[in-house]
Formats: sequence, structure tokens, C-alpha cells
Amino acid sequence: MRHLPAILPFFLALSFNGSAQPLFRYHASAGLGYSIIAEQLPEGYPYKPFTILPSARIWKRGHLILYAEGQFTQATEPFGFRADYEAGVNVGVRFLLPLAPQLTLKAAIASGPHFITVETRRQANGFIFSDNFELSAEYYLKRLDTAVQARWRYRHISNAGLQAPNGGIDNLFLIIGVAKRW
Repeated sequence: MRHLPAILPFFLALSFNGSAQPLFRYHASAGLGYSIIAEQLPEGYPYKPFTILPSARIWKRGHLILYAEGQFTQATEPFGFRADYEAGVNVGVRFLLPLAPQLTLKAAIASGPHFITVETRRQANGFIFSDNFELSAEYYLKRLDTAVQARWRYRHISNAGLQAPNGGIDNLFLIIGVAKRW
């Protein structure tokens, strides 16, 4: 992390090296994810949600993308008494590293407002923020403008101290998705 100020200008220079008009004007994706590493809640069970993530590119310049992403999440308590939900939208920045014409690695950071229904002594329900850090690989199928994705996402949700308790909940998601460009 201490080397970030030294390498950040290098990545920004790479990202602004291209044209603002991409080869493919539109890009959208959808992913399904499951928490493979979950934080243990004080109630004695891990919070392991399942999530649906539709996403669309807003702007692109070179290797840098601004995107918006919906997040619809459901988690069921292990005893099956009730289901909890999250919903919201994230806005983020994604850096692309093309390795081959069909293969691209990506790194992203995003944040946005959400609403959560889970009731726990660790985190108040209601209005929260979702912060995400993601690494992914996208492989475009030959002769199609459709790709398959594998994404690894660390996510932290909390309410920024607006309401107690505010211990936050952390998850590591594995997300499988598809993308389409046209």
C-alpha cells in the first residue's frame, strides 16, 4: 500500500493513453455470486449471502472505465426462520489489463448506498454503504461479443456511523458472470 502513490501515476497514464470512443460503444454484464468467506455474526452463524449483480459501463477512456452496478442480495439464517435482503447501487472505477484479444484482467473499486434487512448485534439494519474491491478475468468467446467472467470480490457493508451498532459485515464473494458488448 505504501507504494501506491508511486505507481498510481503510471496506471493513470496508461488509462488515458486511448481514445474516449471505444471500439464497442456499449458493455453490460450480469453476475451471480456467493460468499465463500463470511464473517461470523454475534448470533452464532456466518452471514453468507447470495447476490445478483447487473452492471453497465457509463464511460470509458483507454483502460479506465466508470460503471454502475445494481446489487440484489439474499441471505437465509441457517435455521431457515427468515430471509434477509440487501438492495442498492454501486458506482465504481475499473482498470482493464488486456492480456490477449479475448482475455482481459480487471481490477475495480466501487461504493454506493444500500438498504439491508438483517437484524444482528453487529450491524444496524436499514441504510448502509457497500464498499467493494474486485479482481476479475473476462474471456470473450470466439466470433461472439459475449464473455464469461470469474470475479473475486471483497465487500464491506456498514452505515458510516449513522446508527449504532456499526461493526460492519465483511464477505469475500466468488462471482460467475457473462458480459455482452455491442
